[in-house]
Amino acid sequence: MKSRILATILCLVVLLTLGSVAPVLAAGMAPTEGIVGATVTISGLAAGSYSIKWDSVGVKSGTLSGAGSVSFNVPDTAGGEHTVKVDSAGVEVMSATFNVLPSLTINKDTGVVGDEVTVSGKGFAVNEGSIAVTLDGTNAKSGITAGNTGSWEATFALPSAASGSHTIGASGQTTHASDVPAATITISPKITTNPSSGNVGTAVTVSGTGFGKSEGSIQVIYDGTGVKTGISADTKGEWSTSITIPNSTKGGHTIDASGASTSATDVPDLTFIVSSAVTVKPSSVYVGDSVTVAGCGFGDTENGIIVTLDGNSIKSDISANNEGCWSSSVTVPEMVGGNHIVDAYGSSTVASEVADTKLTVLSKVSLEPADGNVGTNIAISGTGFGADKEVTLKYDTDELLTKFTTDEKGNFQANLVVPKSAGGKHNITATDDGGATGTAAFSMETVAPAVPEIIYPKEGSRAGLFDRVTPTFEWSPVSDPSGVTYSLEIASQSSFATTLVSLDNLAETEYTLTEDQALARGTYYWRVKAVDGASNDSGWTDPVKFKAGLMPVWLFIIIVVVGAVILVRLFFMFRNMKKER
Repeated sequence: MKSRILATILCLVVLLTLGSVAPVLAAGMAPTEGIVGATVTISGLAAGSYSIKWDSVGVKSGTLSGAGSVSFNVPDTAGGEHTVKVDSAGVEVMSATFNVLPSLTINKDTGVVGDEVTVSGKGFAVNEGSIAVTLDGTNAKSGITAGNTGSWEATFALPSAASGSHTIGASGQTTHASDVPAATITISPKITTNPSSGNVGTAVTVSGTGFGKSEGSIQVIYDGTGVKTGISADTKGEWSTSITIPNSTKGGHTIDASGASTSATDVPDLTFIVSSAVTVKPSSVYVGDSVTVAGCGFGDTENGIIVTLDGNSIKSDISANNEGCWSSSVTVPEMVGGNHIVDAYGSSTVASEVADTKLTVLSKVSLEPADGNVGTNIAISGTGFGADKEVTLKYDTDELLTKFTTDEKGNFQANLVVPKSAGGKHNITATDDGGATGTAAFSMETVAPAVPEIIYPKEGSRAGLFDRVTPTFEWSPVSDPSGVTYSLEIASQSSFATTLVSLDNLAETEYTLTEDQALARGTYYWRVKAVDGASNDSGWTDPVKFKAGLMPVWLFIIIVVVGAVILVRLFFMFRNMKKER
């Protein structure tokens, strides 16, 4: 009897159990594939407790108050097939396969060239290597390795690309690019400047990226005005040009750009900070020279501007125009040579805000007069030398013994009597013991003296009677402001190819040959010229032919003896004649 009761109870339990399971057996899963994070729905569950496992790891559990469905998200897991199991009241009611697909996500959907973009990949193979990220099919980052869940992350800078939408893809050792849904990012235009601050006149490189492919008619805009036009981008939307900052007031100014297909409103503005500055032209000068000092980056119509030299005011009451610029002419005062600082300030601009500039004062030597002859007395003045320095003077390379000392402003005064030197330019150089040097040119006269006139012996004349003649040669005097000396030559040929006597620097207008220079009986030629103290040469007189000596001494003696004999005989002849009478 007890056994029948127990059998009846077991049958009832089985029937009740089968009656409760029958609805659960209709459970289903949708979708059956997707990416990590995708929502998966389990439907057809009966009321009561349930649990969902992903590859034996619980992902969701709970209790349904009535028949229905529940959803869960695909966990971070490697790509490929995974088992999904559903238990209800401790009984497995479903076992299905879910295929995880690879996917990409990026941390931004818009950017500019150079922006860092982080790309995340999921659903790749376990520890998959050689993963590469591409932009429009070109590698942007490579050498990536996934983790044990098939996930990875990589950051890279957006490479050069034209404006618009671009595709980001990825592939690995086992994951093909065609299996990975691409992500997209939109590249926008931007400009950069280098530098981003400076003075008026600063050369600034303006570069653009993310413009249209080969876009033309690009212009750079400064404070709303085009300052550079006719620019074209390359096939990647890049371009670069240089502009010069125009006259501007101090402070921030807008730099923008536009093109044929890019509006200025599409390009984020940049700010260029203009600072105050002064310039001086020329920058290397002598004391007494006039220089132009100019400033820009001051206030709009700022007044009360003062120019300073080494902190001392040299020009005042200057006003800027509405662009913050001004200009004034200044005479360089007496001061020592070297580098000096030119600065400025105004009613709203302090000197410390102004970029100063350098003025170099050069050493200078002046001559009065600057031309003349040998013996001219020159007044030499110097400026721009060191203060209280000893000065050495040189005439060409010859150092003069007299030295001079500069005053506290680098000036000196000296006198020089021009020494004997060739006609033309001669450098007078002053050097102080600090190394400062100045040079001025003195022009020595180049006028040749007149050609002397021959006095004796003249053409065809005879000098002397016997051999070894030592005649006196005489010519007319010549005058010259540089002083004159004479040169004399005697030769046996009119060409003077070989000279028998050659004399220079003769101070007198006559010369008598010495016994060593005596001329043998014969025919000779002579000439003379004048040379002044500046080596200017009158040129030779025409050759003058003369004869030296008439007969040998022995012949003269014979003639005298014969004559004497004749005279004696005549004497006795006349005396005898008188006696006969």
